[in-house]
Amino acid sequence: MYNNLLGAMQIINIKIHNFRSIADCDFSISNYSLLIGANNAGKSNVMDALRIFYEKDIKYQKQNDFPKFETKDQDCWIEIEYKLTEDEYNNLKEDWRQPDNKLRVRKFLDTKEKGKDGKPKLGIFAYDEKSKLSDEPFYGAKNVQQGKLGEIIFIPAASKLDEHTKLSGPSALRELLNDILKKLVKTSASFKQLTTEFESFSSNIKNEKTEEKKSLMGLENDISSELQEWGAGFELNINPVTETDIVKNLVSYKILDKNLNERMDASQFGQGFQRHLIFTLIRTAANYQPPTAQGKKKEFKPDLTALIFEEPEAFLHPMQQIILCRSLKLIAANEGNQIFISSHSPNFVSHNSGDLPSIVSIHKQEKITETGQIGTNKLNTIFSENQLINDTLKGTQYEADIDDLKEEMETIKYFLWLNAERCGMFFSSLVLLVEGPTERMIIDYFFDIGKLDMPKGGVFVLDCLGKFNIHRFMNILGPLKINHAVLFDADNEKPPHEKIIKLIKGSSNDYTKKIDVFPEDIEKFLEIEKSKKAHRKPQHLMLKINEGKIEDKNIELLLEKLRTLIN
Repeated sequence: MYNNLLGAMQIINIKIHNFRSIADCDFSISNYSLLIGANNAGKSNVMDALRIFYEKDIKYQKQNDFPKFETKDQDCWIEIEYKLTEDEYNNLKEDWRQPDNKLRVRKFLDTKEKGKDGKPKLGIFAYDEKSKLSDEPFYGAKNVQQGKLGEIIFIPAASKLDEHTKLSGPSALRELLNDILKKLVKTSASFKQLTTEFESFSSNIKNEKTEEKKSLMGLENDISSELQEWGAGFELNINPVTETDIVKNLVSYKILDKNLNERMDASQFGQGFQRHLIFTLIRTAANYQPPTAQGKKKEFKPDLTALIFEEPEAFLHPMQQIILCRSLKLIAANEGNQIFISSHSPNFVSHNSGDLPSIVSIHKQEKITETGQIGTNKLNTIFSENQLINDTLKGTQYEADIDDLKEEMETIKYFLWLNAERCGMFFSSLVLLVEGPTERMIIDYFFDIGKLDMPKGGVFVLDCLGKFNIHRFMNILGPLKINHAVLFDADNEKPPHEKIIKLIKGSSNDYTKKIDVFPEDIEKFLEIEKSKKAHRKPQHLMLKINEGKIEDKNIELLLEKLRTLIN
């Protein structure tokens, strides 16, 4: 897990009710969490719900944001649970302190429920220590509520570089420059010299004249003469340059292309470079934040900055994705930071494989978005269930090594196995679990040549590294709500294979669509001889196909078995 020691408030759980495609969803997040799922599953709706909670450049609009499907009630709300530090907890109003240093609040966007004032409960309300929702708004006024729960930074998938580098309005680059210049002007000899010279300039320029003998002082006198009868005068001032003026009007930037030794506009570079520059600015701005004041605070105002990053892999090639993923994790490890991203990238999922509870999967069932997640308690149960195979194999040639008897080895196995290639399974509508590379190769081949039709949403054929690991993958696909089917060799149900078959079938869950077997193995099923060396099985089978040495009737029997599994 990438959770660091709690040095500031953190979001630990999110619930969303009746928002767009979401009827109800409930999931936990850590310092660094990943939201994954196919296109149009509802990832953006989850992100937008968080933005609406924090009112980050978006507001709730009932006609667009309330679900179009039939709902159980007419309420729309977002609920967030926070973990507080000891100081933050002590500064929180006592009525809202929940056990274990927690704070839980609900933001009503639409409701008929009345508050203490008799008006609909709109805005943020907190739970008390008995988990009852308060009738009084959280810290009163709306603008005060928002400032009590930290802030979020949102980077959309279609984020434009100009939004983060503009100097005429709020941007990451402007904040960086302002922060540095505000500190510099207090001690800078250069700025002091500029100020002195500017005073001389402002005094002299008013008396200087154009070719037509006009001057600023003359303009000042002409207007003042018209105001004499009113007992008033008119004076022009040329204001000194401030650090804000410097940033807003005098600073610009270029990108140095070191290969060409040319200064260029950032727009001349590709989208991948521009997107990385956006992230670099935000990451640098986070590092330049002033240190948290030491000592106890007297009011409840936690230091939390949550970075919500939509599809950070956009426009980046795989190696750049890996670098970005590592950078994001380092930022998340800093006190007061939290990162929540949505992604279509197997690279990002693979880098979270050592922390499976940090992965939240999104699926749409009949137009309604659902979330799937392996909670920490569920993960411990999975590890225990995975270990059942060791008792089954005890005393056989497949008996587990002593290291494999340790439950912590299960974490290591998932970390090793869930590489970027296998993590592609998290983005398909169906995962077909097979024993090894031979089955994966032949099934992918049939898809490639059109012998098998790819269903909508795709099928991912997963090599489970042997029959003894199939249940391990079933046990994580179920809680993540990912549909899967299973195909493996029954080996004539000889001991201990009959017990392995029972274990696999016993691992079936709501998302296991079908389990099928080859009575002995795939070679026997296709009526071809086996390769003498196990590692040559895939190429041996492929050669038999290319040479036409497998009868058409056997090929068709295999295709029918596969069609039944994937459809």
